[in-house]
Formats: sequence, structure tokens, C-alpha cells
Amino acid sequence: MKKTGLHYCWLVLAGIILIRGFAGGGINMTSGLFLAPVAADIGVGIGSLSIYLSITSVVMVLWLPTAGKLINKYDIRIMAIVGAVLQALSFAALGLMDSVYAWYLLAVPTAMGASIVVSLLGPILINRWFVKNAGLMLGIQMAFVGLFGAVLQPFTSVLIAAEGWRYSYFIIGGMTFVVIIGAALLLLRNKPEDKGLLPYGADLEDRGEGTAEKTSGQESIEIPEKEAIRSASFVLLLLFMIAITGVGVFTQHIPTFGGTRGLTIEETGKALAFASVGNAIGSIAIGVISDRIGSLKTCFGIIGLGLITVVGFMISGHSFIVFGLLSFVHGLVTSGIMVLAPILTITFYGKKDYEKIYAKVSMGAPLASIILIPVYGFIYDLTKNYTLVLAGMILLLLIAAFCITAGWKKRCTAAGCPAFRTK
Repeated sequence: MKKTGLHYCWLVLAGIILIRGFAGGGINMTSGLFLAPVAADIGVGIGSLSIYLSITSVVMVLWLPTAGKLINKYDIRIMAIVGAVLQALSFAALGLMDSVYAWYLLAVPTAMGASIVVSLLGPILINRWFVKNAGLMLGIQMAFVGLFGAVLQPFTSVLIAAEGWRYSYFIIGGMTFVVIIGAALLLLRNKPEDKGLLPYGADLEDRGEGTAEKTSGQESIEIPEKEAIRSASFVLLLLFMIAITGVGVFTQHIPTFGGTRGLTIEETGKALAFASVGNAIGSIAIGVISDRIGSLKTCFGIIGLGLITVVGFMISGHSFIVFGLLSFVHGLVTSGIMVLAPILTITFYGKKDYEKIYAKVSMGAPLASIILIPVYGFIYDLTKNYTLVLAGMILLLLIAAFCITAGWKKRCTAAGCPAFRTK
């Protein structure tokens, strides 16, 4: 099975970058820019409109386990096309709507599609195609999500200001649909075996030259899904994901929060671009750092940066430069969510049922979004500021620190998975 020349994994990685760049960096990262203009135009509060994002998260929680099983069963190209139809076309259709209930309804197919092309496709394919430096590859694909967002967010904010939110929905949704279809058909392949290849770096593993995690023996564990989801570490890991994502989803409110600081929609669009650049840099840095020093220390570093950012937001004034810098650091924090989740899943449970377990660990992110995105919006509607929201984010970061510490102590080993209480 040995091949010479360019390994096909790099074309798969390019396909992942394009798909997640437009689906995540485009649709997901620009959604917050639409909240204020849409709410004002159709005559509802931001909190009421934000409920559609919570519906999206509810659907993702319910759909992710099924989506993980479908990706494991069917060709990844078919699943990517299905995801494009569900997410991108539903997003584009919002430009035709006039009632807030349409946002609630279209949140369902949007979430089903995003579960495939944003949440699962990248980490699962990287796990299939890469043995060497998997953390770095996860970081690279997430970095490009941030870089695409850094371009598409200011582009979208200018587009909304110039042409209105309806036309902007059509353009962003349409572009995303075309890119996903093209990348899926031309670049993606299900598994290395389909091309007569081994995963990238598998030959090094065979010679005992694998990654640091492999050397430590942690990746040699093979925990079945049923045992994993009943373990103490799974509950703690899920709570960690909920808490850290609760901080990350504040990105959706950065445009509105910027408005309370006297910034224009163009300036908040630029601030979101700074956050995306931070996300891009952080994604690669976190992948590299995690490969070198381990995922636990990396988690603590992210939590520390999160505390610095939230306190900075609380005491910042009306300076765009300060706001933009804090948005950049917030991007560093949010980058850790999608990079560390697959790394921690493999570290805790191995690769035996990775796709199924990771799909369930990924439920932590939408679970946080279900409650906190609209709660943040309703708090703003009531108080006209984000002071209480920022205080709550500090509490979430402390909860995240506790959960990852306890979860690491309770992680699974070759002997099995510890429960909360050991006899």
C-alpha cells in the first residue's frame, strides 16, 4: 500500500478547509451580524430572534448522535452534499422571510446540515486520514475557519449596510452551497483505504515513531461507546464543553455589545474579523501546544485567557482599538473549543468508537447555545448592557476549570473507566 508523491490526505484537508471555511467561517460566524438589522426590520427584540439560534442548538443536540452514525455508514461526499442542502440553502432562504417564526422553522434543517459539515466532518476525516500530528491538523483546519471568517465577516457587514440583510442572506448561503458541493465531489474521499493508502504517518507509527500521546500509551486504550458514556469522565468532559462553549457563544453578541460601546456596525464587523484572526492563530497554536505539552495544560491556558478577556470587556471603555484587541483574545479562547474536543475524546477513550463518542461529546457546544445565546439576549433587552452576562461568563470559566481537572483524574485507562465513586 506504499505510494510515492503527494499523499492524498492533503487534498482531503484542502476540501475540509473549504467546506468548514464557508459553512463555519461564513454562515455560522456571520449569523450574529444579522440579529440587530433583522430584529429591527421585522419588529422583534434581539432576545426573541435569538431563540432561533437556541432552536438550532436543540436540534444539533438531538441530531448529532444520528449524524455521527450516518457519517460512519455512508460515503462522506454524500453526507457533505446533504449537509450543504440542509444548511446553506436554508440560510439563503431566510432572505425571503418576514416573520420570526420562519427563523424558528428554518433553524431545524440549518442545524441538521451544520451538524454534518461544521461539527463532525473535519475532526472525523482528520482522524481517519492522519496518524501523525493530528492535533496540528485539527488546528490548521480550524485556523482556516477563522481566516475565512476574518474575510467574510467584514464583507457581510459591509454587504448588509450597503444592500440589506435579505440580499446578504442570499449571497452568503449561495456561495457556501456551491463551495461545499464542489469541494465534496472533487477533493473528499471517505478513507485512505479507498485510495489504496495508509493514513498519513501510519508508517512511522509502525516503526514506533508515533506522536507523544502514542508514546505515553494513552491512545492505546479502546473504550466502547456504551462504557464511555456511562463514565464519570464523560459527564465531566460534557460539562467542560458546555461551560467553555458558554463563553465562546458570546461571539454572537459581540456586534450588539460593541453597539453599547458606541461602535458602528462596520466597526463591530472589523472586531469580529479580529476575533476570527485570533481564532485562526489560536487554532494552530493550540494544536501544536497540545501535541507538545498535553491537552490538560492547554485547557488551563485557554481558561486563563478567557478570564483575562472577560475582565477586559468589563472594564473597557469606548475605544475601538481596545475592543478589537479583546475580541482578538476572545477568538483565541473560542478556537480551543473545536480543537480540544476531538483531542480530549481520543485521549480519554481511544479510537475504537471515536466517531460515536465524539458526536456525543460535541453535544456540549449546542447544549450551551440552547440556553445561553437567548439568555444573553434577554439580559441585554432587560438591562441594556452586558454586565451580568460577563459576570456569568467568569463563573462558567471557573466551572470549566473544575470539570477538566476532575475529568482528567477520572479519565479512562486500559483498566477501564472510573465512576464518580470508587469502592
